[in-house]
Amino acid sequence: MKRREFIALLGGAAIIWPLGTSAQQHIRRVAVLSVGVAPQSREFALAHELAKLGYIEGNNITYDIRGAEGDSSRLPQLALELVAKKPEVIVGSTSTVAVVPANATREIPIVMMVVGDPIALGLSNSMSHPSRNVTGFTMSTTALAAKRLELLRELVPGIRKVAFLRVRDNPITKRTGEEVQTAADMLDLKIVPLPVASGADITTAFTIAEKEGVTAILIDGDPLMVRFSGTIIDECLVRDLPAMHPWPFEVRNGALISYGPAIVENYSRTALYVDRILRGISIGELPFEEPTQIKLAINLRTARSIGVTVSPTLLARADEVIE
Repeated sequence: MKRREFIALLGGAAIIWPLGTSAQQHIRRVAVLSVGVAPQSREFALAHELAKLGYIEGNNITYDIRGAEGDSSRLPQLALELVAKKPEVIVGSTSTVAVVPANATREIPIVMMVVGDPIALGLSNSMSHPSRNVTGFTMSTTALAAKRLELLRELVPGIRKVAFLRVRDNPITKRTGEEVQTAADMLDLKIVPLPVASGADITTAFTIAEKEGVTAILIDGDPLMVRFSGTIIDECLVRDLPAMHPWPFEVRNGALISYGPAIVENYSRTALYVDRILRGISIGELPFEEPTQIKLAINLRTARSIGVTVSPTLLARADEVIE
C-alpha cells in the first residue's frame, strides 16, 4: 500500500447505502473527521470495498468531510460542525480524533478505522460490548511499542540510547511511553522522548537526537505519523540511523524494519460496520476488534545502505523481505 493511499484511509471514507428497487432512494448521511487534509471521495481506497456492498456516491449517499490540516486544536470545532449536520454515522481514525466526536455527541454512532485502547481513552468500559456510541478497530499501540523496541534491539544489538519519536497530542502517548520505558529498562536501554506535532518538527527532532547521541529510532504507532513517514525515512538514511516503523508498507518505501498490523484490512471491516449501523444494528452489538495480522517486514537494501547486518534468525521470522 502506498503512503498516499494510507493517508486517504486516515482521512475518512464515503459510506453508501445499497440500492433498492424503489424509485425513491433514502439518501443516507455520513460524516468523516480527519486530523489531516480533508480528502476527496475519489481518493478513498476504502470506496472500492464499499462499492462491493452496493454503495454508490451521488445516488444514495451524501457525506460531509472535515479535515484539521494537521492542527488538532481545530478538531473540536470541526466535530461540532459535523454533528450539526445530523449524520447517521461519523467515521474517523487515530486516537487523537476518536475522543473529539465522542465528546461532541453521545447519540450519533461513531466508527473508528484505527484507534488505540478505547478503555484507556474513556470511549468504552468494554471491548466486547461498547458502552458508549463508539466502536471500531484497535491496534494495541502500547503492547506493540514494547515489542518493536525488543525487535529493534535484536536487529542492532549494540544500541544503547533510543529516541522515541511520537505524536505530541495523542492521549494514549503517556501509557505507550510507560510501556516503552519498562521494556527499555529490561533491555538496559535509555529512551529519549521526541514529541512532534507537525512535519516541521521532524528535522528538529532528529537534530536533538543527534546531539543526545541516539543510535536508533523507535517510531510511535499513531497513524498520524504516516504524514511524516517520508521525511522520517529520509532523515534516517542521511544519518545512517536504524529505525523501527509501525507499518509494513513503509518498508516498501525505504524504511529499514517495521512490525505492525496489516492496516489495509480495516477498509473492508470499517465498511461492514457502517453498513450494519445503517441497517439498524446498535453500537453495543459491534465489538471493538483487534488486528488479525501482525507482520514483520525488513528492507535489506536499506540495511546495506546504513551498514546494518540482519541476523539469519531475524530474517527467517520476517513475513516480508525487500531484497
